[in-house]
Amino acid sequence: MPSYLVTGGSGQLGQCFQEVAKEFSETNLFFASRNEVDITRPKTIANLYRKNPFVGIINCAAYTNVDRAENEKESILKINTEGLQNLIAFAENKNLSIIHFSTDYVFDGESFEPYQEKSITSPIGVYGKSKLQGEILLSKESSKNVTIRTSWIFSSFGKNFVKTITRLAKEKSAIKVVHDQWGKPTYGIDLARTVLKLISNNTIYTFPILHYANQGVCSWKEFAEAIVYELECKTIIQGITTSAYPTIAKRPKYSILDTDRIENKLGVTIPTWQESLKKCMQILKNDGSL
Repeated sequence: MPSYLVTGGSGQLGQCFQEVAKEFSETNLFFASRNEVDITRPKTIANLYRKNPFVGIINCAAYTNVDRAENEKESILKINTEGLQNLIAFAENKNLSIIHFSTDYVFDGESFEPYQEKSITSPIGVYGKSKLQGEILLSKESSKNVTIRTSWIFSSFGKNFVKTITRLAKEKSAIKVVHDQWGKPTYGIDLARTVLKLISNNTIYTFPILHYANQGVCSWKEFAEAIVYELECKTIIQGITTSAYPTIAKRPKYSILDTDRIENKLGVTIPTWQESLKKCMQILKNDGSL
């Protein structure tokens, strides 16, 4: 039975992998929090490997605070770039494979067509630049690897847009949400399940880069409206422009990922974000979070 180390095991995506792991008994996953494996400290990777050898790494460890990244360039590079380099060096030494996650923020958002894996990258913020540097490092690795770009991740775990809107909807009668940024929400559970399926059928490393996001396109305002609808509350979502909602980091206005490769070349069926949002909201209702 192949064993994989899941770094960032206590983060949002790591917890999504924990949730679906029981569905894939043919793959053994070791979940490591930052206290156990800190990818900025190579010795911690080696220590876990000695106790529990693994054939590959699923790297869910990342610095993802987009705004704070603008003022913490050293910290974000240490994790998203140098940390990945540490994993690469260890993988090269032990002949391990790496599954790594990147972001729609590697694109500038100026396109009018969905971004393909081969589209030209041009990040407009520190976060996107750090993730692109990681992609470039991994592309030079000789061991088996794949970078999976995704966007707008949500789940019942950690901090994300769905949970933020859910909280605000309880507190306010109206919420202002940007209506001129477009993308594709991604349910972390769907992403984790897809990765483990591709590991199981041994097709995960067919391409160096894959895009994964749920079917369907929306603005942040439309996403918020769908969340409020599922909550069955009367909170009004007011659309505002990006310029009316200034943030420290600039966001891509259009970051729609083309998922044709993973669907048609690897045979992955992707649910719509609306279907998956319903599932996520039901989980939040069931566990008393709503």
